[in-house]
Amino acid sequence: MTSEERKLPISNIMFEILDFLNSPQEKNNRAAYLAKIRNSIGKNFEEATDVWSIIFPFIPPKFLGNGPLSCEEKSIFITLQLYAIGQQGLNKVLVSNDKNKNFGSSLQQIKEQDSVALDRRFNTMLTATTFDEFAYHLRQIFRLAKSKESFSVNFIKLSEDLFWYQNGKERNICLSWAKDYYHYAGKNEDL
Repeated sequence: MTSEERKLPISNIMFEILDFLNSPQEKNNRAAYLAKIRNSIGKNFEEATDVWSIIFPFIPPKFLGNGPLSCEEKSIFITLQLYAIGQQGLNKVLVSNDKNKNFGSSLQQIKEQDSVALDRRFNTMLTATTFDEFAYHLRQIFRLAKSKESFSVNFIKLSEDLFWYQNGKERNICLSWAKDYYHYAGKNEDL
């Protein structure tokens, strides 16, 4: 199975998990699920037993690793952690339905509000040398950005990007995010 063949199921899995977490029948359990996911931050997935019942029912057997987490599992796990961070203390959902919106464009929306700190953290994240380091910086930026009113994220696209980052496309993902982050809407439109 090629990486291209695996892309679509990541999107479907993320959609199903987010749909489940936001379904009316899970309204009473939602806060507990999100707390369990947030509590998994900083733990190895093998130690984060509270989130297994949230994640594993949605992952097809072909994506389940036999040892360490597969790229699909890591992508879903990190994205859910970011989603749970984003929902903490908020009554609104930070979800963007713009299919083309990557994380760089999500940050670009709030860039003018806190440019220096955001630029520094964004650049540090993009220069990460491992996926774990990249994910760590991504969570730090997310904590900073979630407090901004105009911040929203396409979590499905984010999970795809995290998958591709782990599959040899890290420079492409970073470049795509940087282009959208540093692009100023309206500037040079007449050229």
